[in-house]
Amino acid sequence: MSDKYQEKDQSKFLKNLSRTRTNKAIRHLFSDVVLEKKDLIYPLFVYEDLLQPEDLSALFGQKKQTQSSILKEIESCLEMGISSFLLFIVPSKKSEQHFDYQFDEKIFKSIKNAFGDNIILFADVCLCSQTSHGHCGLLDESRKKIDNHQSVLELTKKALLYAESGVDVISPSDMMDNRISSIRESLDKHHFDDTLIMSYSTKFASNFYGPFRNVAQSTPSFGDRKSYQIDYRHQKDAINASLRDKQQKADILMVKPALSYLDIIYRLKTNKELENTPIAAYQVSGEYQGLKVMADAGLIDFHEGLLETLYSIKRAKADFIITYAAKELSAKGML
Repeated sequence: MSDKYQEKDQSKFLKNLSRTRTNKAIRHLFSDVVLEKKDLIYPLFVYEDLLQPEDLSALFGQKKQTQSSILKEIESCLEMGISSFLLFIVPSKKSEQHFDYQFDEKIFKSIKNAFGDNIILFADVCLCSQTSHGHCGLLDESRKKIDNHQSVLELTKKALLYAESGVDVISPSDMMDNRISSIRESLDKHHFDDTLIMSYSTKFASNFYGPFRNVAQSTPSFGDRKSYQIDYRHQKDAINASLRDKQQKADILMVKPALSYLDIIYRLKTNKELENTPIAAYQVSGEYQGLKVMADAGLIDFHEGLLETLYSIKRAKADFIITYAAKELSAKGML
């Protein structure tokens, strides 16, 4: 077959691509990106000082959960086919140095006692909602900067307690240097070899965290987090942070936020040094809530917008997606 004929034949084929878009069933048949419920991790917030669940005005469709309501919420999600949950604990008291994790322990134990291996329980490990200043680590008061070493020690202590309470996947979101190696060493030393670590390895200093900080009561009282989160101009820093955390034995790496950093997700997933390493992506509060704001203005369809963004994250090759849309789309039968 001549090259000229091949070019002509190929051109004829390309002119008739619309046949694969004729109707919903045919479009589904030819789709090559798969999104399943098992790919989704649903974030939940539990408040220590709350007696009744309350709506979260900053996050459409989400609620503040109590010690008892969290069990009902997880049960309803399981009925919809959602089985992975990332929990954030919002304590009633804040401190500078000394933290009480009794409530956290009680919550995790009650969840695992109720659902066992029917769920995968991820737990965020950070200090931002516990510290009076709202930063993710402990402060060196003399210099008004994060004390990385002391922060890592506290995060390691917290991670071990979470593992002892039944958490399946420890999820450090603080971005302190070398906390992954410290946590892994502590878990292994105390015979929690099977407890996974999902590192927020590539967490950018983003403008899209506002609703979450309102919900988690973790807005910094001074300064910002740019000295320990990644600058959005630094793609090499983002890759190196994930490579380091993989070397320190993180089981899952995560990019946060997702939509502004699809290129980073793809770069990590196709990096030879990270071959076979699961990559998660967090569709953060601002990305989720921004779609709701546009929908309320009549500019987009909220649920179709959510679905489109989730497929874009899967198209970038993320293995798992942390999203507030998991229950919303499942309830609509769209997953």
